[in-house]
Amino acid sequence: MKKTEIAFNTETLPLSLKPFVTHASVFDSSSSEEAQTLYIKGAEPLFLKICQPGSLEREYRMAQFLHTQNSGPKAIAFESDKKHDYLLLEAVEGEDGTEAHHMNQPTRLVTVFGQYLRKLHAMSASGCPYPNRTSEMLTAAASKDIDLSSLDKYDYTPADDAVIHGDYCLPNVMMDNFEFRGYIDAGNGGVGDRHYDLFWGLWTLQYNFETDAYHELFLDAYGRDAIDPKGLDYFIEFIRLTEDYTL
Repeated sequence: MKKTEIAFNTETLPLSLKPFVTHASVFDSSSSEEAQTLYIKGAEPLFLKICQPGSLEREYRMAQFLHTQNSGPKAIAFESDKKHDYLLLEAVEGEDGTEAHHMNQPTRLVTVFGQYLRKLHAMSASGCPYPNRTSEMLTAAASKDIDLSSLDKYDYTPADDAVIHGDYCLPNVMMDNFEFRGYIDAGNGGVGDRHYDLFWGLWTLQYNFETDAYHELFLDAYGRDAIDPKGLDYFIEFIRLTEDYTL
């Protein structure tokens, strides 16, 4: 995770957030154009995410839930105004799955990456703030007039029966020398269909390693007993139609 020290004007922040940033060193750690992510190096390491209004509340609520399961960072504060959402989180110990010392041992990395997804899907869904995630996705697609008729051929009915991350990619799993420390950036998560996350696990391995050679190992590590090939095919097609990503 890159960190570039920057000068930051704390006067742009809501009053409640200023004490966490004043007198701290601030580093830009953004990985997308849609959100600014700042690493705050102060009395305790923190991350501050700044994004357009209405974009971070889901991540805040999912972070709260995952933290109760000892599987994510503590959400310290969430604020919103007319210009931005602000989410302040404790920094999770360790480094993400794309760090060199993880990527340099691909077999070990892919194995634990599959195991940590199974761990997430085995989590109790009690208290999860978004209990109908797949239903939400299907409704959103319909509202955009996306033709989903090609899904009918898979003879599969998606089920909201597992806690999903919603963006299960290598940068969103924190580890300390391969030991699990937490899931981050789970704003697209909730209780949904496990095959949605399985797609993104396969996609990130192909993207980050520039090969599909690790797909079978990932599925083996996750556990074939919990994978329905029809479900995986269904979500490969669903994500192609709705998000234009393919394997």
